[in-house]
Amino acid sequence: MHRSILRPSSSVADRGGGRASRLAWRTTLKPSPLLLLALCAALQDTAAFAQGATRTAGPLPQEPPLRLSERTDSVAADLESFIPRYLRANRVPGAAIALIRGDRVVWTKGFGVANALTRRPVTPETLFEVASNGKALTAYVALRLVDQGRLSLEEPLDSYLPEPWFPSPGSGNAVTLRRVLSHTSGLSASATLSRNLLFAPGSHYYYSGIGFMYLQRVLEQVSGKPLEDLAQEVLFVPLGMTSSSFVNRADLTPRTANGHLHALVPSVVFAVLYAVSLVIVGLPGLVVLRVRTGRWRPTRRGVVGVLCVAFVLSLAPVLVLAGRIALFEFAWLFVFCALALAAAFALSLAAGGVAILRLTTRRSGRIALSVAWSVLVVIGIGALASRVANLPVPRWPAVSANAAGSVRATVADMGAFLIELAHPRLLSAATAAQLRTPQVRLSSDISWGLGPGIQHSRQGDALWQWGQHVDFQSVMIIYPEHGLGVVVCTNNDLLGADVALEIAHRALGGKIEPIRQAIHLAFNYRGGS
Repeated sequence: MHRSILRPSSSVADRGGGRASRLAWRTTLKPSPLLLLALCAALQDTAAFAQGATRTAGPLPQEPPLRLSERTDSVAADLESFIPRYLRANRVPGAAIALIRGDRVVWTKGFGVANALTRRPVTPETLFEVASNGKALTAYVALRLVDQGRLSLEEPLDSYLPEPWFPSPGSGNAVTLRRVLSHTSGLSASATLSRNLLFAPGSHYYYSGIGFMYLQRVLEQVSGKPLEDLAQEVLFVPLGMTSSSFVNRADLTPRTANGHLHALVPSVVFAVLYAVSLVIVGLPGLVVLRVRTGRWRPTRRGVVGVLCVAFVLSLAPVLVLAGRIALFEFAWLFVFCALALAAAFALSLAAGGVAILRLTTRRSGRIALSVAWSVLVVIGIGALASRVANLPVPRWPAVSANAAGSVRATVADMGAFLIELAHPRLLSAATAAQLRTPQVRLSSDISWGLGPGIQHSRQGDALWQWGQHVDFQSVMIIYPEHGLGVVVCTNNDLLGADVALEIAHRALGGKIEPIRQAIHLAFNYRGGS
């Protein structure tokens, strides 16, 4: 696994101080709740690195050209042919794209479906969860407060809070707004919920959701407003982003796409939890049976009772965890899958039992056939689940604003923001210049600014950000020098984490691998000196 020791640029200040406060949490990860905590870590920290994060010595390869010389209608025609084929090949339900040329959104298009069951189509007006792209929006909100003199890039963020947020006094003294926005604060990923620092602030890079949740508390304290209201006031309304929100607004929910999961994921999670629950309930039950009756053979009623109690017990940890981290949509999807699997298994066993009774009257024969039939049913249900690639996740209405990744928006709205990011009109010239100045160098190709990532190439710098939830993927990239950019949003699961990036690459041309490495967290601090 590649470890990158990073060099903060001279523009990263070395000040510190502080106290902090507590934030509500909703993961960007993206991830049924157990899947969110386990699958995201596994996929992003292992399989993702198969993309190859380590550089080799030698001459730089020739960069593919940007699609600058091609007419917009020619690029659009190519994408209208490419995207449907690509979605089918990768079993992706739907996608939307906004193409930016000359600092204008010149083309938007929806492809596929917003819900794989209802077949509701994706249109340019469909909202997607854009996950960590919301970090760039939050950063812009913070920079607007900097211009208003209500925040400083260099002061400890804790100095704005009434009570300490870090677990030990003084541990957040060097955590400033500059370091949170450039992911050099020392705070970790949102899935950990840890307030401890991984390293001295300013010494390394670690893509941090916790840092932005901490910042949310500061923004709300300084402004006296919830993050959603503040964002509407200083960002969404001024840019005309009428279909964007940090919360799941009732008026926007009907236009929001459903995220999707591979049915095998909740099925496997349920199977594992159910097997564990059977052991927890069944073994003590057998012991009690032996003590009370002197026999090991349970009654039919006893077996049914154990199966039912184990079923309820297997659901409990998921529901409890979902309540703690406000991911009820995944909990209900898990419950639905569990009920469907249990019903399919029970009906299959009942049908098999009738057939077995007709095949043999011997008890030993019936037991052997019942066991064999049960195994076949489990295998059959597993095979069926593996074929359902896109299981819609409910569009749960209750969503708390989360600075790290709760934004829902259309591609056109995100395009409007991307244009503002490239050529700020709402920021002062000095703040705008700092936004796109590298604060920390990750490699010769990638830096991080005050909010967005920065890819360096012979064809100019590109500002970019990506978003990954377990059931949504998105990316936005723009070359400010050329006024060339793209926003892509998809509603597929994390097993296809690069789908949005590949579509964006098709739209823009140019270099993409450094962005892919950063998306797969190849530059995160791994520990050590």
